[in-house]
Amino acid sequence: MFTRLLTLAALLIGGFAWSAAAQQTGAALLAQAVAATQSAQANYAFDFELDTREQQWRARFHPNANPRLRLTQPSRESLDNDGRRAFDRLAEQMDGVSWCASEHMGRVEDVRLVREDETSATYAFQPTAESIRGEQARRFADRLRGEMTMLKATPDISRVRLYIPAGFSPMPLVRVDHVNIVITCAIAPNGRRYAAETVTEMRGSAFGQDFNERSIQRARNLSAT
Repeated sequence: MFTRLLTLAALLIGGFAWSAAAQQTGAALLAQAVAATQSAQANYAFDFELDTREQQWRARFHPNANPRLRLTQPSRESLDNDGRRAFDRLAEQMDGVSWCASEHMGRVEDVRLVREDETSATYAFQPTAESIRGEQARRFADRLRGEMTMLKATPDISRVRLYIPAGFSPMPLVRVDHVNIVITCAIAPNGRRYAAETVTEMRGSAFGQDFNERSIQRARNLSAT
């Protein structure tokens, strides 16, 4: 169950009609943010934390180590077989800092202004299969909606929210009724923002059992390698 939830959570409001000029401005800001992040990308080591009802993991990621993600608390030996498999799968998938204005974010569509002030603007967007990294989740891109807050001066992304507006069945005997993922971004040493905290909430049922899960992932203490 925990592994399936991690897979489903590795995803990205619909609503208001705005002028074409506003849409172009949002798309242009996003393109600038993605280009700036791509040009400034750097490899960092960092501390990683995962807190769920079942796991409280503390680990250290180092891009030049093998394995790159090492569990520091609890010890890997203290995990049961399912826990070790889940951690090893996470370690295989993690390839470094998760940038908020990533190349994948540059592939979303229908960017629409929701609200703005002097320093930031919030845009709704529609995820696409090309904007989602998880192979399984790509099949359900049309079920997802997204919202991002863009800083105007930088430009960069300071927050991303991903959710489903209605429940659906991603596979037989599985029903997902609620998904809400909030990514809070912080400034890395290179001046670009990365996913410092990701809070994922999911509710539904799987194989005759209800689930109601909440997980918090954090990346902190970035250091150059």
